[in-house]
Amino acid sequence: MATADAYLVTFNCARNLVNPETFAPHLFDALPKNSTLPDIIAISLQEVAPIAYSFLGGSYLAPYFDRVVSAVQLAAKLHGDDAQLYQHFLTRSLGMTALMLFIRPRLVERIQWVQSAGAGVGLWDMGNKGAVGIRIGLSLENSDQELDITFIAAHLAPMEDAVQRRNLDWENIVRNLVFINDEKPKKASEDEEPLLSSSSDALLDNTGGLYAPGNYVFVAGDLNYRTCSHPPGPKAYQNYPRPVKSELSPSHFSHLLKSEQLIQELEAGRTLHGFQELPITFPPTYKYSGKREQPPPSQRTLGSSDEDSEESSFCPWAKHRYPSWCDRILFLPPSPSSPQLQPHSYTSLPLQPSSDHQPVALSLTIILSPLDQIEQARDLRSNPPFPINENWKSRRDAARQKEVAVGVLSYLVLTKSGNAILVATTGVIFVVWWTSVLLNR
Repeated sequence: MATADAYLVTFNCARNLVNPETFAPHLFDALPKNSTLPDIIAISLQEVAPIAYSFLGGSYLAPYFDRVVSAVQLAAKLHGDDAQLYQHFLTRSLGMTALMLFIRPRLVERIQWVQSAGAGVGLWDMGNKGAVGIRIGLSLENSDQELDITFIAAHLAPMEDAVQRRNLDWENIVRNLVFINDEKPKKASEDEEPLLSSSSDALLDNTGGLYAPGNYVFVAGDLNYRTCSHPPGPKAYQNYPRPVKSELSPSHFSHLLKSEQLIQELEAGRTLHGFQELPITFPPTYKYSGKREQPPPSQRTLGSSDEDSEESSFCPWAKHRYPSWCDRILFLPPSPSSPQLQPHSYTSLPLQPSSDHQPVALSLTIILSPLDQIEQARDLRSNPPFPINENWKSRRDAARQKEVAVGVLSYLVLTKSGNAILVATTGVIFVVWWTSVLLNR
């Protein structure tokens, strides 16, 4: 039976350029030992760039995405594979959140159509928080059927006490994330085919939201769920996890999972309805302190006596935030009778010097066969928890106008080149005004 290996990564860039030299060597750390590189790489980015560049988009974001492309190419080289193994298939962004897909050429040939979607849930529905998605229709071998795969990058509301706000963000994403036709990237051949193949000519826009029949759905992002419902007190950091090996130790990070908000909200059915997550076996991914004389627990060898000692005073996390698993990857599972997802590894990647979040990665195999239609009729793919907002498009258009306005203002005030434009414009206005005064004397 045909399969495709998928590799998902989520990373909060903290508005900084990714450094390929530090990111690439560990990009594939979640792959099974001695495995080949995956067929599909989906990278979810949050706080991809400063707000001015993020809201203006276009060429302002190109340097930030180029760094990620370079990191993937370098990682493939370091793995011993051809650097051209992947086609940078598509990148879509909404405000400060972005989604990048890298796919092997042999699989690109089987993509029949592409759709994308975006929904802001930040201030005035803008994209300082929100979600962006890409959906591909993949033809199946020896069949006239296809399998749809949806990747979603998300960033929800921050702060310890904002659980209900995060749940509402998810509801608004489900209501407003509507997929519309996108251009399929051209093939690298002399005889170019149409951007959308003939099988997709009849595919209508607005064909579905986040939940849709026939879909594998993956959500990766800074979901911002915390391990406590209130900010830490002045001395709370004294009880933060320490780099100890034994889970029996009261200082082991696993004890924080008892109060982890997303786990609780999933069990109560109040957010990410129907989605599942592999067990968390890695330390909290946020918020790391700027003092990094020693590496965080996931990067240390937990075997020496000093690390097992309760006397260890090393604490990599910032004192004003409870250590939390903000960065997560979840999936909407197929029906019980057709287990077509085979997860391999779910872990954090080493901390990057440019961010206070650790990246998180999920490695899995997808069985390329249709989902059971009868069982889908009973699950959330056909019965989503919230209906699509009829006004989703006007909502998005209005938010985009505000993003452009905020982006321009932020560019003028917060960037050196914008400051220069502002000074020059002010100077011209002053000269015109002064000239008019002199002429009217």
